[in-house]
Amino acid sequence: MKSVVLFVGLIGLTLVLSLQSFAQAKVKDSDPDTELRASIELASGNESKIVENLEAFIKRFPDYRRSDIEREIFKLSVKLGDRDRAISYAERLAVANERDLETLTQVISLLRERHTGEDLKKALEYSGQLVERVEMTLAAGKPGRMSAAVWADRKERGRASVHLLRGQVLADLAEYEKAATELRRSYKAIKLAATAVALADLATKRQARDEAVDYYLQALAISFDTGEEIDRKAVRSKLGQLYAAKPGSENGLGDRLLKTYDQLAKERAEYLATLEVPNINAGVTDPMLFRLTRPEGGTVRLGDFRGKVIVLNFWATWCGPCRIEMPLLEKTMGKYKDDKDVIFLAVNTDEDRPQVEPFLKSQKFKLPVVYAEFLDEHYAVRSIPTTIVFDRKGNISFRQSGFNSREDFVAMLSEKIEVAKK
Repeated sequence: MKSVVLFVGLIGLTLVLSLQSFAQAKVKDSDPDTELRASIELASGNESKIVENLEAFIKRFPDYRRSDIEREIFKLSVKLGDRDRAISYAERLAVANERDLETLTQVISLLRERHTGEDLKKALEYSGQLVERVEMTLAAGKPGRMSAAVWADRKERGRASVHLLRGQVLADLAEYEKAATELRRSYKAIKLAATAVALADLATKRQARDEAVDYYLQALAISFDTGEEIDRKAVRSKLGQLYAAKPGSENGLGDRLLKTYDQLAKERAEYLATLEVPNINAGVTDPMLFRLTRPEGGTVRLGDFRGKVIVLNFWATWCGPCRIEMPLLEKTMGKYKDDKDVIFLAVNTDEDRPQVEPFLKSQKFKLPVVYAEFLDEHYAVRSIPTTIVFDRKGNISFRQSGFNSREDFVAMLSEKIEVAKK
């Protein structure tokens, strides 16, 4: 019954399973909801039987949640090891939804595993479609909340994955030169252990021993550094045989592996450092000592305003509710413009900081803006906007997550400020 409940949850049907008998289900045999529930219940948790019953259901109700049900048949088929059925349903899903890159990727992998008849030619055709679809997806542009550096990383990882898969298919077809081109393109984008293994295998076929040894060493080093799963035992065996073929022993192999690991780990650490804004508050535990940078330059600390009421409003350029709330925050700030004991700070949480100043200019906001510098993580800010009011002693007097359109924000916040001033 547990697997049945899980399955129903997965396909997003708002059905409540009960211990109805089949006869009770047949009372409304023309109702697809009832029929679907009966199809699942009658399987009694047997996943093979669930597949059989769902296929019969599709024949009776071909237009009722067909894609959802076919997707679950596909997933169950993979789980059951029914590769032929899994391929059949995966192909339908991939054709029906061009944005379903995950299923298209699985189709290619399943065809490579089955490797019969025209499977590899079909896998090659699908791999070409996958490359095209990934490029179309990437061409849609960067998500607003993602930094340019992280987006560049995501793009290159996507490209690396699809060119790796296409290179593997070409290698399966013994088109080694084309395979090498695809694999090198993948490796240039992002160094994946699986790509290094594939390149090493191709080098072995060309009897390029030194090149193969280098790639196998890199594959192991990358796998150890990143945790990427490869068959390390098999790679270690191939590496040992190739390395020992010339000097007659594995002397020095360990040193070469350590050297390769150190070099690649250093390169990766330097690369990852470019993806994140440096934490200028690393090791600081007192939020009053956090340094918050301003877009125009300079820093402030919450501690600079000890003895005053501090109003922090966490926001982001991509946040719709923030655009509604910020003018109201400005209006509240205007009420207290002559009160030197009340401080307002609009704390920006964007990863893509270059977007912030143009956004402020386009919206004509005049709020005092600072970057969060991990203060949002310190206060576990999970939703945007979030407003926090500190009293004169530096204690949190009020906190609100989200924007409530049903309340008078200016009146509410003014009231909370007055309470914090006492």
